[in-house]
Amino acid sequence: MSDPANYTVGWICALQVEYVAAQVFLDEEHERPSFVSPNDTNDYALGKISGHNVVIAVLPDGDYGTASAANVATNMLNTFYNIRIGLMVGIGGSVLSDSHDIRLGDVVVSAPRGGEGGVFQYDFGKSIQGQGFQHTRFLSQPPTKIRTAVMGITSQYKRKGYRPEEAINGIIETNPRLRCEYERPPANSDRLLNLTWYMTQENVLDIVQVTRQT
Repeated sequence: MSDPANYTVGWICALQVEYVAAQVFLDEEHERPSFVSPNDTNDYALGKISGHNVVIAVLPDGDYGTASAANVATNMLNTFYNIRIGLMVGIGGSVLSDSHDIRLGDVVVSAPRGGEGGVFQYDFGKSIQGQGFQHTRFLSQPPTKIRTAVMGITSQYKRKGYRPEEAINGIIETNPRLRCEYERPPANSDRLLNLTWYMTQENVLDIVQVTRQT
């Protein structure tokens, strides 16, 4: 059994598909915790990544949102009381624009800029007629250690590039049962390539499906 005192990184997943993906990327897997705090209802996966002992938890089936995530985080901290870094890692959608071509599967890491913390909750704000939605609050910036690590990762990317496909293909080769659900689909099945974005007269962003002529 694993001692909860040895774990310093907490990782929360919202969906089962994320929970599975997180576990297969562990460098080594550990046994279940030797102690769980009373009333802690979380399911945990323990292991090590790059020398760090990591505890991974997932939201209950059918539960979503910040309240559920906060409850999972509270339970985790009650059992794994030496956690120093908390991460919420999940699958996001896509944000296509002239300046940012963000697609499903891209890795997005926020960073503090312009006096803001780098992470904001979409409903922390108010909608004003003729002015659109204005954000009124944002979350505190990540700890210094995290922001320093981001600088290291981006520097490595500039020197050596980022090759997620190699890592993913390696995982799939050793876990062929995951191929159907986790392997990258063919490029011709990327529905985003068949979308046209335009602004209506009301300045509302619409997405129109463009039918390919065959």
